[in-house]
Amino acid sequence: MKQEYYYFVSGLPNINIDDTKLPWTPEEFLAEAKTQVSENDYHLLEILHLPMDLDNLLRVLYKTNKDRNMEGLYDDAFWEEYLAFLRDVLDNPEVKTPIEFSALPNFIKEIVLNTLKQEEMQPLPQTELALLKKFYAWTAKSPNDFIRDWFAFDAHIRNILTAINGRKFNLPYAQYLVGEGETTEKLSKSHTADFGLGKEDELYNALTRIYEQNNILYRERGYDILRWRWIDDYNFFNYFNIDRILGYYCQLRILTRWIKSSPELGKEVFNSILSDLNNSFSFPADFNIKSTQRK
Repeated sequence: MKQEYYYFVSGLPNINIDDTKLPWTPEEFLAEAKTQVSENDYHLLEILHLPMDLDNLLRVLYKTNKDRNMEGLYDDAFWEEYLAFLRDVLDNPEVKTPIEFSALPNFIKEIVLNTLKQEEMQPLPQTELALLKKFYAWTAKSPNDFIRDWFAFDAHIRNILTAINGRKFNLPYAQYLVGEGETTEKLSKSHTADFGLGKEDELYNALTRIYEQNNILYRERGYDILRWRWIDDYNFFNYFNIDRILGYYCQLRILTRWIKSSPELGKEVFNSILSDLNNSFSFPADFNIKSTQRK
C-alpha cells in the first residue's frame, strides 16, 4: 500500500494548463518534496528527469556543442566524474561503484561501457537509441504504477509520432520505435493509412489531428495538453499518495515550459487546440487507468 501524504498534498497550490503564472518553480517543489516524502518516493521524482539527464550524459560523452538540458538534475561535472569512473572500470572491472553513482540504473553503465571500449565510438544517435530503448524497458518494470504507466504512455506518443514522421519523409523509422506490444508491431509493419490502428485508438486520432497543424508550436502545445489530461484522468482516484505528487510535478514542469516561453501565447494556443479537439477526447482503455482498478 502506498504511503499517504495528507499534509503535503493538501497544501499544493492548484495549477491549470492555461495559467500564466507559476505558484512555485519545479526546483522549489523538489526542495519541499524532499522534506515531505520518503527517500524511495523522492527517488521516483528524480526518475522523471532521467531522459533529460541521459541527454546531458550523451552531450558530455560525445563532447557536442549542444546546450545543457536544464531539466537534467546532474551537472556536467557529475557526468565527467561518472565517465572517469567507467574508464577505470574498463581497466579494472572490480572497481566498486562510488556511492554518488549508486542511484543510476545499471543499464546506463552497461551501454556507456560498451561505447567506451570500442576503438572508434559508434555514432551518437546509435548510443542515444540504445539508452532510450533500455530506459523504457526499465521503467516498464517499475514497481510504481505512475512511473510505469506514464512512460508507457510517453513511449506510445513517441512511437506514433515517429511513425507518422517516418512515413511522411519516407524514412526507415521502425528501428527507432521503443518498447513492445501490439501497437508497436502495427506501427512497424502496417502499410495502411492509419497503421492498422483505426478509429478505436483515440490517442492516435488525437495526435494525428494535432500533427496536421502547420505551426510546430501548436503541435507541441497540443501534445502537452494530451499529457496533462492523461494525468488528470489517471489520478482521478489518487488523492494523497505518491502518484498524485508525481502527476502534479509532471504538470508543474509542463506549465513551467510554456510560461517560460510565453504565457500569453501559451494560453492562446491552448484555447485554439482545445476547441479543435472539441473537448471530446477520451483515452483508449489501455491508458484510461484508474487506481481503483489496480491490484
